[in-house]
Amino acid sequence: MKSSPNWRTGSLTKIPAVQLASAIGTIAIGTIAIALILPPEMLGAAPTPTADEILQRMRMTIAEIPDVVSADAAFRVRVIRSLGAPPDCVFRGTVKVVKRHPTVSIGEQTTGLFCWIVNRYVIGRRLEATEDLEIFLSRFQFDVLGEKLVGNDHFYLVEGKARDPKNGPRKMIGWIDFERGLLVEGTVEYPWGRIDTEQTYTRLEGMWMLKYQYLYTPRFDASMEIVYSNFRFSSR
Repeated sequence: MKSSPNWRTGSLTKIPAVQLASAIGTIAIGTIAIALILPPEMLGAAPTPTADEILQRMRMTIAEIPDVVSADAAFRVRVIRSLGAPPDCVFRGTVKVVKRHPTVSIGEQTTGLFCWIVNRYVIGRRLEATEDLEIFLSRFQFDVLGEKLVGNDHFYLVEGKARDPKNGPRKMIGWIDFERGLLVEGTVEYPWGRIDTEQTYTRLEGMWMLKYQYLYTPRFDASMEIVYSNFRFSSR
């Protein structure tokens, strides 16, 4: 997923910056708030679960999240650059999730107009969830399209089609690790294009915590990496 064909050089001034900034931040609205927690257990030869059962598995993990979770976060944005190239913008700050609603506070950032736009329209707005997860999921009809076994874990490919494709995303599809209840990669489709995402997790104090996100939109050849560290937990 991280390799994108036909990397090319160009000017950032040719990119509609506000639309680009909004695009690369949209997919992170839901996933930034999910520090997924679930002790793994073997399912054996159990039948394929339904889409509702897979989503319920994720709901169970979300329900276990402490009232307050915070972490340091580093954001790296690239436009028309490969993943190994220096980023156009770097932001460092803190993400705080209170009852599954995240807020982001940036302490350091790269200077320049484009990075200011990214900070204002992505970091400052799009990454802070404004819609309840259950309301968001209710806008889709979900189905299970496939499955695969990775080690002892069962992964299921779940697709959600919008009940009203004119309002927000038209479709989402992603691989979910059923044993751990973790979304590991996926794609969200909009009328203007798509955003691909990939996530990895770390286990802390018996909990699965999101430690890395990679977001990529082919239309603008733009990507964002988010690295989380120094997790802190509280009941208030």
